[in-house]
Amino acid sequence: VCTGTDMKLLRPSSPESHYETLRHLYQGCQVVQGNLELTYLPADADTAFLKDIKEVQGYVLIAENQVSGLELQSLRIIRGTQLFQDRYALAVLGNAGPAGAPGLRQLGMRHLTEILKGGVRIERNPELCFQETILWSDIFHRHNEFRGEIQVETTRTRSCESPRGVVVPGRGLGVPAPLGPPAHTSPCAGPDCRALCAEGHCWGEGKQDCQT
Repeated sequence: VCTGTDMKLLRPSSPESHYETLRHLYQGCQVVQGNLELTYLPADADTAFLKDIKEVQGYVLIAENQVSGLELQSLRIIRGTQLFQDRYALAVLGNAGPAGAPGLRQLGMRHLTEILKGGVRIERNPELCFQETILWSDIFHRHNEFRGEIQVETTRTRSCESPRGVVVPGRGLGVPAPLGPPAHTSPCAGPDCRALCAEGHCWGEGKQDCQT
């Protein structure tokens, strides 16, 4: 068990000591008693210190990071006893690297199956793929009063390769993807998970990343 933080989007005075603080807090931790706030991580940050986290009792904030991925594959439940902006259990905001740095490319939370309280807000992540394929309504607990609070932006600067290499134009929630290559590919094409995942919902590009 570890304590978590309540810093919101406050910029750290020293990026190096900020990383070390996070690593010290979460290394080997399975249950975060407060909020899991992952902010301002550089492109080369090793996030293996997150791999044991299974439960967050507050909210999860992933913001202003340059790192391309976070090792949150063990995260199963967000309780939402505290909410970001009094509304969100999961907020993924502004994870864009400077020129030459990738920024966050996939969420990879393949074991996340329950959000007890709070909504989801995902925006300003120009490299992020697969977020629109997730069936968030399946993750929200049936008594979650914020289950209508889903803001998932899919504006991106790269094309998302689907697992078999078919690039599909960016599309909104609930719109089926064409099976073959489209006649024209937009520069911000969205992913198609159906080659690997029967239901077409995935957290990343590997077959282990299907939403279950």
